[in-house]
Amino acid sequence: MLKELAALVRSGSVSPEELVQRSIERIEATRHLNAVTDMWAEDALAEARAHPRTGELAGLPVLVKDMVRIEGRRTTFGSTLFADAPVDTFSDVIIERLRAAGAIILGRANTPEFGATAVTVNTLFGATRNPWNPEKSSGGSSGGSAAALSAGLVPLATTSDGGGSVRGPASACGLVGYKPSMGAIGRNALPRWIEFSTQGSTGTSVNDVITEASITHGPARGDFLSLPRHSVNLAPRMPRRVIACRTFRSDVDPEVEEAYEKMLEVIAASGTEVTRAPSPTGNSTVYWWFVISTAELHQSMLGLRDRWGETNDYVQSQLEFGSRVTAAQYVEAMRMRHEVGAAFDDLMGDDAVIVVPTVNSRAWPAEGPMATAAGATENDSMIALNTSDANFTGHPAVSIPMGLDRHGVPMGFQITAPRFADSLALGLARHIEIVAPWQRNATGHDAFWDC
Repeated sequence: MLKELAALVRSGSVSPEELVQRSIERIEATRHLNAVTDMWAEDALAEARAHPRTGELAGLPVLVKDMVRIEGRRTTFGSTLFADAPVDTFSDVIIERLRAAGAIILGRANTPEFGATAVTVNTLFGATRNPWNPEKSSGGSSGGSAAALSAGLVPLATTSDGGGSVRGPASACGLVGYKPSMGAIGRNALPRWIEFSTQGSTGTSVNDVITEASITHGPARGDFLSLPRHSVNLAPRMPRRVIACRTFRSDVDPEVEEAYEKMLEVIAASGTEVTRAPSPTGNSTVYWWFVISTAELHQSMLGLRDRWGETNDYVQSQLEFGSRVTAAQYVEAMRMRHEVGAAFDDLMGDDAVIVVPTVNSRAWPAEGPMATAAGATENDSMIALNTSDANFTGHPAVSIPMGLDRHGVPMGFQITAPRFADSLALGLARHIEIVAPWQRNATGHDAFWDC
């Protein structure tokens, strides 16, 4: 839709003002979803009226996750600690690239506090609800963006992923969610929370995700991990082999497993080789991921130590755990990234992908807690997500829809590819999109624009 809609703007068939006005009206009509926390309607309309109608995203309105800096706007990170923070003095690199492509920044999308949980709820703005079933969560931490896209509120919304924050919400909202190889999107500022977080792309189709990625990918000054532009191939190509692992760690809810097995049958029937293999990782990966992420969060928040008590219980537990991480544990966790990454590399080689359910559990309440396998709950719900492994190792991963659960909420199918071979994950996603197409928008919600 993104390319087609931008082409309509460039041709004069549609005006940027029409697009912005449609977004404003739809956001106002779906306030019960609580996907959007702030909307700069008058500024966006003024920008739309003066827009030159040029660029790859000519005149398209975009919502920005409340974890991304925008010059002249406040970034709250979903936390009361930053509710009255000064406005940002610069924009993150993806904002610069989206604007250079012609996009119009319309407002903020909701996120859990510091993007720390798979449930988008915070004390500052409340819970974001899933447009497929408002009693259920839209996932986290890019839950506001995913809900907005699924409900057709905007054609584009930014997402980021430090442990599954692109793919989890994509799974819950019936979208395509793409976390690229680490370094594909450079960062022009030191990450505030965790180093292995990256911006991603989410949309209703593989084409939209590729379009967004082609604009946002590229290096950034000062980011020694960033890759040269075009070093990650985005042109979809099929893997030679699909390796089914069922799960990376915890039990799988029977309903999720049934949908997963049906997807494997579809892939095999279409002529692609499907093999089985045990997981290359385990529960220890989540532990070491937690060591790194909490230690870095703790260090980032030292200047606000006297206000830690104002954060939610989960963030407080992360800060407390991070305060106890020793230098030796942190170094060991970094070394484990190499070992686990090598295990993934050895299993996939150069031309295979690994597939698992994106999330092992069914839908969970909008306010939480997040469910693990078979509807149970555990102290650390990350155990139910098969997503943090790709952040830990730097591999690319894509989540695509694989049907609805008994609550009418989508479930996700995750494809992990060799590093820098993002095209293989996107290729299988594109293939499945053709042979097993999914519903583009949540039931009861129209596409943003019919094109």
